[in-house]
Amino acid sequence: MPDTPRNPASVRCLALLYHHVGPYRPGIYPELSIAPSLFERQIAWLARHGYTGIRPAQWLAWLQTGAALPKKPVLLTFDDAYADIAEFALPTLRRYGFSASVFIVSAYVGATNTWDELQGYAQLPLMTAAQIREWAMQDIEFGAHSRTHAHLPQLNDDALADEIVGSRDELANLLGTSITSFAYPFGEYSDAARKIVAANYRLGFSCLGGFNRATTDPFLLRRIYLKSHHSMPVFALIMRMGGMQRLEGLRIRLALRTRLKRMLGIHTS
Repeated sequence: MPDTPRNPASVRCLALLYHHVGPYRPGIYPELSIAPSLFERQIAWLARHGYTGIRPAQWLAWLQTGAALPKKPVLLTFDDAYADIAEFALPTLRRYGFSASVFIVSAYVGATNTWDELQGYAQLPLMTAAQIREWAMQDIEFGAHSRTHAHLPQLNDDALADEIVGSRDELANLLGTSITSFAYPFGEYSDAARKIVAANYRLGFSCLGGFNRATTDPFLLRRIYLKSHHSMPVFALIMRMGGMQRLEGLRIRLALRTRLKRMLGIHTS
């Protein structure tokens, strides 16, 4: 049963960011793609260690009304809605009893990842309208990810509104329900973009690392970017430490400590 700690200040939640989960294909963006076997090991680890997948709507309900959360909540998020996640990632989540959220580039539903192709990477199909509707009925929440995966800080106010508000409206029309969350494409945002997101959504997701808490800006919620080279030990440390920044800081401190010991002639073994 869900159980919210008595002190809201003690609640913290990591949001994990995935992109393509599927088999290797020549030319794919290597850091953006995680093998299904590795993804399943990560979800199995979360299940073994008592984590429960929640949807953005559950985090919002806790923020607004104090609705109960699991003891160890985790937000699993997928940007871009590659079709492979409907075959390899979402069924895995269902087997382990996890919910998640997928952020849709609304003008490219059923099309391909043009924004990756422009950078020289392979073409991959995106989820179709039928797949989105099907998974929306299976505890998967869908949010907006702009209309065309644009670089938002480069746009004027009118173009920002078209990308941000237009994405909400197109996705709401597809699903027949209100859309409450937005994820910034490329993790890029500006004050103007955040302002429009805040006026039209309840939550916004960045690519800033760290834990989310009651005091975290709800329109710049933090997410940990999972990459293909993250081993299971690294994944476990990310979950415990809140991302790679603290891990990198620890690595630097350990390297400096070792170097200092060598300079002083102290054995490190």
